[in-house]
Amino acid sequence: MRDLRVERSVLDEPDDAELAWRAIERVYDAVDIHVGASALDAQLARLTAGQRALLALHWTVAEVSNGGFDQFFLNSTGDLADEALAGFRHIGADRSAALLEQLFATFPGGRPSRDQEARASFLESLDDEERDARFETHDEAFYELTESELYPRAGAYVRAHPQEFVRD
Repeated sequence: MRDLRVERSVLDEPDDAELAWRAIERVYDAVDIHVGASALDAQLARLTAGQRALLALHWTVAEVSNGGFDQFFLNSTGDLADEALAGFRHIGADRSAALLEQLFATFPGGRPSRDQEARASFLESLDDEERDARFETHDEAFYELTESELYPRAGAYVRAHPQEFVRD
């Protein structure tokens, strides 16, 4: 995989959400999350810890904003669930990590499967009311954390660790 770091001028971006996106935009274009867990792991292994964290953050925010955690776990993005948890911790987004851990506990064995079909099968076994009860309150809390914690922490992380995101 080619060098996916970006130009140093990205660090001039004052908006945390925009900075986080611009820092991993090339990573987003290069990593195919639809290839299954094993192939995805091989692609992620080539990234810096910060790139991995912000890619997982981006996909989590995008999916939850579009259709809630239910959609995040149903789609191939659920393959990034463990990566999202590790990434949230890595950038210091502890409340977001705790929220994700609470959701993990709803799955058999306390963790969502890395297999999309297995996750979908479990989620589809729940009736609509039970699924809503498990996810809706977490969706609302996550929306608030996106602006109050995730993006501020992501922006601060990029600024503190530019070597993970920008070329010399």
